[in-house]
Amino acid sequence: MVDIMEVVISVYKEKDYLEMLDVTMELWNLKMTPYTKKSIDINTSIIDDTGSIPKKINEGILIAKVNQSIAGVAHLDYKGKKTSEPESLSVIKLIKKYGLFRLLRVQKMGKFFEHEVNEDELHIHGIVVASKFRSMGIGSKLFDEIESIAKNKGLKKITLEVLDSNKLAYKLYKKLGFIDIRASEFTKKQKKYFKSNTHIYMIKELDIK
Repeated sequence: MVDIMEVVISVYKEKDYLEMLDVTMELWNLKMTPYTKKSIDINTSIIDDTGSIPKKINEGILIAKVNQSIAGVAHLDYKGKKTSEPESLSVIKLIKKYGLFRLLRVQKMGKFFEHEVNEDELHIHGIVVASKFRSMGIGSKLFDEIESIAKNKGLKKITLEVLDSNKLAYKLYKKLGFIDIRASEFTKKQKKYFKSNTHIYMIKELDIK
């Protein structure tokens, strides 16, 4: 177990962009591979070139570091979140580099995971701990910080979605106080892509005084 003093959690800074993206792709590559049919390097490149994640300023990303290395990343959304303008290659350059069909598939994947946040909500788009840092309590520390942010902003609930096949994550979320709201059935093709039958929408109500 990593000592708590060795885990430093902070809001993302631009200097951490590439390392943050590598850790993030440990989660997102599982979702993107069926759409791109390419390696993690290509997927990371697509995210960078399309400006999918604002690079200069992004209050919606939390970084957990252990000994100056990024051990975990959380992607959050809430009203009033400060971000810089996305930086993207031109459409012509993107099509030339990746092909129109592949770009449309990635765009389709992105829309599938879109979530419109309410005024009183903090939504967790994704949370991942780098493989070599797992089972060290880092995920729980990230959740503690996320809850603190939500309460400081006066938000009343935290929401997230999880694949029904991700038993370990689901067990952690239940332990942290999240409850099931609904489960959405995947289509036959989606079941093949995600190796899951459903994705479960979960919520944690916060005690705001």
